[in-house]
Amino acid sequence: MLLRVASCYHWLVNLGKISLRENGLVIATILASYAARAANLPNSVKALTRALFCASVVGLLLGGGESAFAATAADDLSNAPVRLETRRATAQTSYAAQLRNNQALLKLMFSPPAAVDLRSVGDLIILYRRKVTDNPYDTNLRLKLGGYLYLAGDLEGAASEMKRAVAIKPDDYLAHTLLAHVLDQALDDSTADIEFKRAIQLRPAESYAHEYFADSLYRRGDISDAISEYRLATQSRATASAYSGLADALLASRDITGAVKAARQAVSAEPSSARAHCALTRALLLAGEYQCALRTARQATLLDPGSADSHLAMGRALYASKNIGAACDEFRQAVKIDPLNAQARNDLGYALYGAGDVSTAVTELRLALRLNPHLSEARNNLEIAIYGLTGQKHP
Repeated sequence: MLLRVASCYHWLVNLGKISLRENGLVIATILASYAARAANLPNSVKALTRALFCASVVGLLLGGGESAFAATAADDLSNAPVRLETRRATAQTSYAAQLRNNQALLKLMFSPPAAVDLRSVGDLIILYRRKVTDNPYDTNLRLKLGGYLYLAGDLEGAASEMKRAVAIKPDDYLAHTLLAHVLDQALDDSTADIEFKRAIQLRPAESYAHEYFADSLYRRGDISDAISEYRLATQSRATASAYSGLADALLASRDITGAVKAARQAVSAEPSSARAHCALTRALLLAGEYQCALRTARQATLLDPGSADSHLAMGRALYASKNIGAACDEFRQAVKIDPLNAQARNDLGYALYGAGDVSTAVTELRLALRLNPHLSEARNNLEIAIYGLTGQKHP
């Protein structure tokens, strides 16, 4: 190939169209450009050396031009490490930006319902719909739009946007994870399982998919599998949320000692986590350590006074300490923060029954069952309260 190029240029020289020296410079420039592109390859130094050799051959054939390429190639060789370092820095910056974006998406999806301003969410949905229209193949935009639709309660719309994101970028583990979570909330368990497993297959060492899959399994009552997934999540990344979930799952399996240990690990992993302190409060209560539970619950309410779970933990600790009136106040605060929280209404109804206000207790327990028909605890408490309302004792 090089000989053909050389022959062609010699023909031009013989015709007087181009000087021999200009010819050499042109060839040298072309090969220098090739060498610069070759520098993008992993074996860039070898590629540049090979190009330098080729240029030397052409220079000998054409006369002159060898020194021109040698100077250009020398510059490429001296600059190649700099460009490689630049590419590495760019790649690291891009990865860090993607990681921040992933964390922002996860934070968005798992925002507490009580902290969501629906008016602002509505404005953001309109904004991101426009952005998606302008950039229909941007998966991040679709995931954000799906996240805001999810916060607005439009599970079908959120799942639709996330399915499109998965179709655009099938290897995006985060898209599969978020889609699985939305499907899980929509009670489409079989499809959610497929998406969770696909996300785990794409990133086995990533903790998010394991943790949210465990949340799903725990909700469905698959306690043993949930514990396994929580443990995998904590092995990948020691987070308060993963250890807290593990503690709750261990409590459900009646492993109180293991639950206390996991909850303490949650607090150690993130001392400022209200969720970790709530999990530890629940474990300590079942372990019979009421005073420790009360101190832990107080810390949870201090860390996050706007969390319904913090007030629930405090109410249970107070109830266990025989301070029923204060417990009712904490449960009322939890209901005020999150009126759609079935567990909060159940706990309030139970405390009101203990305080002797049976009629109001029945009302709250009925609301709890309407909000979550699968909450067996509320069903049992309602049955007891109805017996109390009629003046009878539960058999």
